[in-house]
Amino acid sequence: MTEPVLLVLDYPGRRPEARVSDLRLEEAGYDVRYLMQPPLPRGASVADYTAEALATAGPDNDAAHAVLAYCGASALGQEVALRIGCPRLLIFNGELCTPQVVGTEYRALLESVTGEPVALPDWWDTDLLAEHSGDFLQRCESHLREHVRRSLAEQAGGELDDQDLQDAEEALAPLLDGFLDWLAYLAASHRTDYPDFDAEVISFLSQDQPAVEPWPGARATETVRIATTRDDLLADPTTRRLVLSALDGSGPDDAPAPAPARPDPFDGGSR
Repeated sequence: MTEPVLLVLDYPGRRPEARVSDLRLEEAGYDVRYLMQPPLPRGASVADYTAEALATAGPDNDAAHAVLAYCGASALGQEVALRIGCPRLLIFNGELCTPQVVGTEYRALLESVTGEPVALPDWWDTDLLAEHSGDFLQRCESHLREHVRRSLAEQAGGELDDQDLQDAEEALAPLLDGFLDWLAYLAASHRTDYPDFDAEVISFLSQDQPAVEPWPGARATETVRIATTRDDLLADPTTRRLVLSALDGSGPDDAPAPAPARPDPFDGGSR
């Protein structure tokens, strides 16, 4: 018997919060496919980003039983569910990736390089962030690289020669790539219009997490509040029990009929 396929969007970076993998859904007989695996997508829009993620996930994704997404990846999960016509979308502490969120995260990256608060660059604006192009990431890469060089020179008392600088930049290249992976994820999560989704979204929330109700584009949103912390939401036995109930159709509610699949964006441009 073929195991039901679950598609998961959960950013793999370091964090204190438990992960979707902590639900141990494989032990319940599901074929769990984690779409966000290195090398991570760098698509310039939510459609391009999720297309890249799906391309690495293996066969038979169109027959997925459900899509699960954590936090800011909820918009990506919605796009995946629309693309493949999946009727079940489960999100965990789902959040909208606003321009303010992206700006805050970018400043945090800059401060991790410089060791002090840094203002957003003059070219930063919401129109550039909203564009479905690679210009935003290209500017971020140049800006981050400039700050890395400046920080290295300051740490060396301004005495780095070209070879020293090149060696230092090569050593820091994986760090810069990680920064750009994170920014690409944030930009893609922001670059969505939350299109109508003819299915119910089941939103699992920790005890203090603000609810997004209704979830944008969803036909209906069912909120399931778990009496646990944000860090422990995905490791809590109650969460696991209720997720399994939702997946087998016995609750929180039976899943609706399958939604129509979204056309491939590469056939006629992407959002």
